[in-house]
Amino acid sequence: MGVILTALDDSPAAEPVLRTGERIGKLLDAPLRVLHIGNCLPARLHSAGVPVRLVGGDAVNAGDAVNAGDAVNAGDVVNALVAAGDQPDVVVLVLGARARTDDRRPLGPTALGVATSTGKPVVVVPPAADPHAGLDRVLAPLEGTARTSMAPQALIDLAPDAALDVVVLHVIEPNRLPAFTDQPQHEHPAWAREFLTRYCPWEIGTVQLLTRVGRTEELIPLVARETGRDLIVLGWSQRLPPGRARVVRAVLQRTRLPVVLVPLPATA
Repeated sequence: MGVILTALDDSPAAEPVLRTGERIGKLLDAPLRVLHIGNCLPARLHSAGVPVRLVGGDAVNAGDAVNAGDAVNAGDVVNALVAAGDQPDVVVLVLGARARTDDRRPLGPTALGVATSTGKPVVVVPPAADPHAGLDRVLAPLEGTARTSMAPQALIDLAPDAALDVVVLHVIEPNRLPAFTDQPQHEHPAWAREFLTRYCPWEIGTVQLLTRVGRTEELIPLVARETGRDLIVLGWSQRLPPGRARVVRAVLQRTRLPVVLVPLPATA
């Protein structure tokens, strides 16, 4: 098993990011590598309680003396994080979605730059995330295609021995409702079994399939709250331009849960 790369900045969001990284490491039975991009360790991170590595320097432990240095610009931060995440032993990156709770963007510039550039799964942590919640209750929205089913499979492959409790959510948009049927009591259970067999062949603790009718971007955060989830897994194309990726964009803006963004190939 590889390592979990957790990137911390000098904002209040660093605490939930660090604790999420620790819980991801426990879930995947993988050690943590904590990183800060900069020339000095911010005072806030001295009390983190874990060794923090400065890019280009040795590990800095809580309480160690550090020298002041020049600020690192945003482009350098993204490039350094992507390079660190591309190391062969890194399996997952954990970083803050945004630095402030009043920021309404789906991702801040650093998180966006890293998530759209690395080929590894990225766990983005909202600044209001609960630092003490568990991460074994997973919501996995699936469209019902082989391509999107690869997203939760990527997480499960990293944690084959974890007792995950997975709720699979399949949303039917109103304009895609199936034709009327006169035997729903027979057809829906058979369809559900076929769906789970085809798209969720995971030998894990618990898998439950929920179907809803409505708008996907609205129902994912709602169902996550209703079912007591503490982690959402989304597959995406690593593109977040205006007017595109409405589901990923809306979920990142509306949820307080950590979201695992798994890069998907163009075809599966």
